[in-house]
Amino acid sequence: MSAAAGYAARSRVEGTAERGSVQLETALGRTPSGLVERPSFFSGFVSRPDVAAAALLAVADVAGTTYADFGQAKRVANLDPVVTASGDQLRFESFSGCNGVHARFDLLPDGIDSGEVGFGTTNVDVNQPLRSALAEVGRSRLLHLGVGPSELRVSMPEETHEERKVDLPDRWVRGFAETPLLAARARPVAELKGPSIGSFLGSLPRVAVPGPVIHLLPVGAGFREVLTPQQGTVTLAGSSRLRAATRVARFASHLSVHAAGHGTTAWCFALPGGRLTLLLSPGPFRGFSGEGTLLELLAHPQAEEAGRRLLEHLHWEPSIDHTALARETGVPAELVEAGLAWLSASGRLGYDLPEGRWFHRELPVDSEAVLRRSPRLVSARALLDRGAVAQVGGGWTVRGSDLDYSVTAEGGLLRCTCRWETEHHGSRGPCKHLLAVVLSRHGQTEDRS
Repeated sequence: MSAAAGYAARSRVEGTAERGSVQLETALGRTPSGLVERPSFFSGFVSRPDVAAAALLAVADVAGTTYADFGQAKRVANLDPVVTASGDQLRFESFSGCNGVHARFDLLPDGIDSGEVGFGTTNVDVNQPLRSALAEVGRSRLLHLGVGPSELRVSMPEETHEERKVDLPDRWVRGFAETPLLAARARPVAELKGPSIGSFLGSLPRVAVPGPVIHLLPVGAGFREVLTPQQGTVTLAGSSRLRAATRVARFASHLSVHAAGHGTTAWCFALPGGRLTLLLSPGPFRGFSGEGTLLELLAHPQAEEAGRRLLEHLHWEPSIDHTALARETGVPAELVEAGLAWLSASGRLGYDLPEGRWFHRELPVDSEAVLRRSPRLVSARALLDRGAVAQVGGGWTVRGSDLDYSVTAEGGLLRCTCRWETEHHGSRGPCKHLLAVVLSRHGQTEDRS
């Protein structure tokens, strides 16, 4: 995003070799007060300037890198990280140009020496001069970090949408929806400690992106590469997609690897005062925007109602216990997951994998429009509205534009005969025909768009 598109000034590093200041300029942001132009979320000192600078560069590296789908990258070039201020910490996030890598740096409470963290979410300008300056920041430098200008200007939502829009592409927004639920479903599968982390990253093939698919077997203090996947192996789909982590390898005390099923992996690097997490899609040519993890939950007839009830109790909390949330709101436990999916799909939730907790954020976008733009769900409702779903015996027939498709229930799971289901076997969420059947079973005959 250029300065003209949403920033009144450019981010910059100022000061001397001993004492400096990083001023990150913000664009339109969403705060507890509503939409705010150039919000100010933090002004204070970080405990490890070198770590914070390296981790910010890692997030910026991902935003500026395309590991596959180079045509798409040209259409979404020069995107800036998104920052969420949660009252006690700052979370900086980005997606790669191909949408297959999600990076997040959490500046944790013990990484902040002084200063008060606000609440809200916005873009921050990370330009090339700033990147060059951050690369020179050392441990001995006293570093002041500012996120936003000293003054705030509040705009009414309708005025803001007319005058300036935040440059978040639809793929990023849908990626922000999918990744929290994927992280919530991930389970630890391996870990490395100390110097073995740098050794592992240094051993990866230094080839052009996206790099080869590697199967890693945890052995002792490291990994051993094997030719084929086996029990206990971790599949690194595109070795170059971990390259951004080399920025922080020398600081990392612990690396935990998590798998979320169907090939998604999360690589969490514990740093002094912070944490860098890289979430990798199942394949170099798969973007998170098309994973479809949320679709069946969103098709639940009470997902929106449950989500809105939960939303009233979030209050920008930096850590949300969904069990306690169910108890406080009275939302039945079986509906909480559907409600959380609705909130995640509208850009209102993130997930901290190491803590196993959700956190509240509000992307500065039209949340209702995001929900309406889910392509498969929109198509499924269109099928239902034109009467394309018919129950036949113990299954259903869905009339497509050119063919009829059979949907059957096998062991509690729905199966479809369409090409999407045949190719993906449920690994990328349900097809539109399955969703139409789910909506039909729930009695949702109206178009909610």
